[in-house]
Amino acid sequence: MQDEVIYRYLTGKCSPEEEQQVQEWYQQDPETHQREIDRVRLVFESVLVHQVIGTVERRPKRTWTLRKVVRYSAGIAAGLLLFAGGLYWMRSHTYGEISSQYTALEIPAGQRVSMDLADGTHVWLNSGSRIEYPVVFDRKVRRVKLSGEAMFEVTHDDGRPFVVETFASNIEVLGTRFNVVADESRSQFSTTLLEGLVKVTSGDQHVILHPDEVANLINGHLMVFHNTDPVAMQWTEGILSMKGISFEDLMAKFERIYDVKIVYECEKIPTIEFASGKIRVSDGLDHALRVLQHVADFTYERDEEHNIIRIK
Repeated sequence: MQDEVIYRYLTGKCSPEEEQQVQEWYQQDPETHQREIDRVRLVFESVLVHQVIGTVERRPKRTWTLRKVVRYSAGIAAGLLLFAGGLYWMRSHTYGEISSQYTALEIPAGQRVSMDLADGTHVWLNSGSRIEYPVVFDRKVRRVKLSGEAMFEVTHDDGRPFVVETFASNIEVLGTRFNVVADESRSQFSTTLLEGLVKVTSGDQHVILHPDEVANLINGHLMVFHNTDPVAMQWTEGILSMKGISFEDLMAKFERIYDVKIVYECEKIPTIEFASGKIRVSDGLDHALRVLQHVADFTYERDEEHNIIRIK
């Protein structure tokens, strides 16, 4: 098999005849031909270096290092994300066909990452998020799976919609810019549209979003609201909005952002009396908590040994 044909297949630029040719060739000897595909990818695909967006406070003795790829899969995926500080590749899951191979990428607490998918779509991933994406997008649909928070800037393609699957809803677009929060542990789902149009589907419900609209899943129902907090989209720049957020939800964000455990040792959960303003993540956790003390009645202690913040 010619290297050029394999590479055109990996980048989705081959003809239907070439696609069938590669598929048949691959099935003849998957193990051997997988190695050949890996070689072609390494020869043709330049390594992409992505920096972690911003710097967050971290304990000196707790550092994250780049772990080796457990298993390479074919295709350009998002290139290699090479940087110190916490990103690691999960094992690829192979389902028989090259176009069905998926790679999962998890972002540890305390990190934010930007990456490019094979079609040119740009993705920002927040702390504690996980994305699964095929190493080669299908010819009919571009599909990824998300848990956590991500912002997508989708490359336009009339013939191949881009679908983001979450625990609660699916978001379908052709080319647009939008933010997704899919936190199954807290039963929270929302999609905020910045540019273009998106269709959000949950079960037999669906809504169409226009720019500056937000779809929330509330008690099993999709509800559409006007976005009144543009600062919330600035998390990609290391800015955290405090507008309209509960104390518990804010603490959950702090846990992910600063890689710390927060426990409550108070009779009742504090309330934020005037939830507004914003926090710059790079100023550190102590600064964020001191700012919060101006609008919520609480004290706190740091347990450095166990990496715990105790709310009192």
